[in-house]
Amino acid sequence: MGSSTDVDSALSIYLRSNLVRRHGRAIPAERMEQVADNLRNPVTWFLIAEDGGESVGMALAMPARDDAGAGPLIAGACYLDLIYVLPDRWGEGVGGVLLDGVLDEARRRGYSRVQLSTHEDNERSHRLYRSRGFSPAGLPRVNDAGDRVGEWVRSIDESKG
Repeated sequence: MGSSTDVDSALSIYLRSNLVRRHGRAIPAERMEQVADNLRNPVTWFLIAEDGGESVGMALAMPARDDAGAGPLIAGACYLDLIYVLPDRWGEGVGGVLLDGVLDEARRRGYSRVQLSTHEDNERSHRLYRSRGFSPAGLPRVNDAGDRVGEWVRSIDESKG
């Protein structure tokens, strides 16, 4: 489980991975501040994947809210806000380990499902989510940054764990 001492590592992973994913397009300062605030928020929780003492991946989760995160809490739902792996570690299974950890922690916290949003053109993430039992849910939408994103969801089997 990530702690306050891991926030800078998580932000670095988010920034480095996102810059490659966005083909070098800068991430707005407001978004970086929002991610930092979410990592520090006591309602959220995050995981750090380490290998040989180096932080190589991160995932951030929180209680799900209606209206794209601006509305009331959704009973039983956990929202996977972020999952990022350093680009030079893509394809090594780090994302799967993180996602499994998120599912285990969500189950431990009593959630009945996990939901997330991902870019419509991010086939790498689609493969990961499908491999862990997630399915697209609903029609794609355009987010605040103008990107097409789709919602994905997976029920959690409470008998595991």
